[in-house]
Amino acid sequence: MNRDPRRARRLTLALAAALLVSSAAAHATLVIGELVLTPDPPAPGAQVEVSVRLVDPLLVPVEKALVRVELREIDPEDPAVPPSITGSEATEFLELPTVLATDYLPEVEAGRYVGTFEAPAAGRYTLSVRDTTFRNEEAIANIGVDFGARANGGVDFVLPPTPIGPSSLVTWLLWIVGIPLAVGGVVTLLVLRRGDDDPDEDAEGAGEAAQPG
Repeated sequence: MNRDPRRARRLTLALAAALLVSSAAAHATLVIGELVLTPDPPAPGAQVEVSVRLVDPLLVPVEKALVRVELREIDPEDPAVPPSITGSEATEFLELPTVLATDYLPEVEAGRYVGTFEAPAAGRYTLSVRDTTFRNEEAIANIGVDFGARANGGVDFVLPPTPIGPSSLVTWLLWIVGIPLAVGGVVTLLVLRRGDDDPDEDAEGAGEAAQPG
């Protein structure tokens, strides 16, 4: 029996996609994000919806993350937004007083987290997206946002990689080593099964050719 090679390729790709999606909830690597404030620009004192969308480097939604946002005033003498950092490097920064801080944002769809807060006085602030999904690990992305002035639009950011603990290290190794091995195994199995079928077909063809006319 002939096996359709296109079907084999589709099966392999489907398996790879399923493995990637299953590992997306455990993001032991950098995470790409987009933040949107509504309305934009936010008016001081108004209720503002904050939407945070997270994907991994393969653009798979990052699910079940523990994400919240904080606002801090920007020092007029040093208007630069602080760099994105991990929790172990952020001790001094996190000691700065916050203008406001949200609770953990609920996940409303795969990889999208939404919450609300009351907009502060007009001005430019440092908005920190804090990801504390894993115990003793935290990634912080700092971005500049405006209130009561110009629109911010969708603001892209990157949550930096965090120190990898033993359980996260296993997940990471499974991701970068296990998936290629699994896909390679399926491809090999399909090729071998096709190889087992071909000799039978050749033998039948040879038998027919040997029959007298």
